[in-house]
Amino acid sequence: MAPPDPAIDGPTHRPVLYSAVAVIAVAAGLMLLLANRAWLTVHVARQPPFGPLTLGIPGRHLYAALPGMAVVALLIAVLLLITGGWARSVLALLLLVTGVWTAVNAAQFLAGRHFDAAALAGDRAGLGGHTETLSRHPVWAVFSLVCSALLAGVAGLVLVRARSWPGGLPRRYAAPSEAAAAPDPWRQLDRGEDPTIGSG
Repeated sequence: MAPPDPAIDGPTHRPVLYSAVAVIAVAAGLMLLLANRAWLTVHVARQPPFGPLTLGIPGRHLYAALPGMAVVALLIAVLLLITGGWARSVLALLLLVTGVWTAVNAAQFLAGRHFDAAALAGDRAGLGGHTETLSRHPVWAVFSLVCSALLAGVAGLVLVRARSWPGGLPRRYAAPSEAAAAPDPWRQLDRGEDPTIGSG
């Protein structure tokens, strides 16, 4: 059986590639979860006979692009495994934009961006006189900022080192036609060829 082609299988570089993809997947998955956490809580004090009301406002409601950016990062993680060359550089740039975009959103929240409590409560506040106050939960924005930094850091790594990484999937995942044409004695027998001819 012919030895694996290092240009295809890249045993030296693939662990780094797989580690980078794993970091992207974990960071993007966490961002997707964080987008569904309550970044704000609206407390509505209503006049009798209505009781007080507490409403949790998730991050995806405050920043609509947050879950979409997380999904884009997950797709990039998959595409990094099956592409190579300039395509990986383009994906790295897109990942960098994704990380910076989410980091800006999280930083704005942590900087104390103003939100209209009445607008966030909307019709859910019900009828009658009521007042609204806000409580912030910055921990979710902090975690989102960390995930954004991880995405941006991996994007920089891919930009610097992607050209030295092997392109595409390892040979064992090659298309059937490519695998069938491999110089393997068993494959030659399958094709009706005599593997002993030309072996010297």
